Amino acid sequence: MAKTANQENTTDPNGDPKRDPKRDSKRDPKNASANIKQQFSDLSTDDQLIVLWRVYEGLDTTAVENPDDNAESDSSVELYDQLKESSKNEQYQFMRDVLSGERNDQTSAYYELSNTTKVALWYRLGEGMSESSVVEVPSDYPLSDQAQEIVSSINAVDFEQKFIIMRDIIKGDRA
Repeated sequence: MAKTANQENTTDPNGDPKRDPKRDSKRDPKNASANIKQQFSDLSTDDQLIVLWRVYEGLDTTAVENPDDNAESDSSVELYDQLKESSKNEQYQFMRDVLSGERNDQTSAYYELSNTTKVALWYRLGEGMSESSVVEVPSDYPLSDQAQEIVSSINAVDFEQKFIIMRDIIKGDRA
């Protein structure tokens, strides 16, 4: 049977319905979150870093809890301070290692943190990037189409869902 123009726009090459992450997130936030996390894990580590940075840039930081207001996050201060004293290359490698699930001396300290503390550490890293005290993501880094779609999908959900997606992404349980 021939496809109509409308069907061609709504189906993939196999004839299956195309997924629209923005629309899906409104219908089923939990499923959309899982889809976004899977798509994120399929990205290169460098694209993952730039996605995290672009989403952080788009956050309303007034809505983000200051990690210093959370006693549990105190342990993120020590690791953050160690990272801040490291070279820019070592900082960058740490972030890449965490996202790829690499196990080494520095990342083992990260994996021992609670999920809340990991969020606090990434919040601190984002603040450090914006203050240039931590290695910055190059502003001219070319974002792949898939990574841009993920940024758009994450930015399309409400703050609570965005926080959950980001928390689940940075848990570091890939290894």
